[in-house]
Amino acid sequence: MRLRFLGAEYTRQWPSVEAQDGDVVGKYRGVTWSAKHHNAAMVATQPVTLHFLGRPYQAQV
Repeated sequence: MRLRFLGAEYTRQWPSVEAQDGDVVGKYRGVTWSAKHHNAAMVATQPVTLHFLGRPYQAQV
């Protein structure tokens, strides 16, 4: 995914997370609403160097 902020461009790859439908929790306006169960644990992302007003800084994206 390409991100852009104040003219600076960044490229970021987002991890894919698989989800399975779980139990039906309820209904909203006649449509069933079910919980999702995620199979993968969240992995810490690498810090990214961003620039704001010409000054670089590290951030978790």
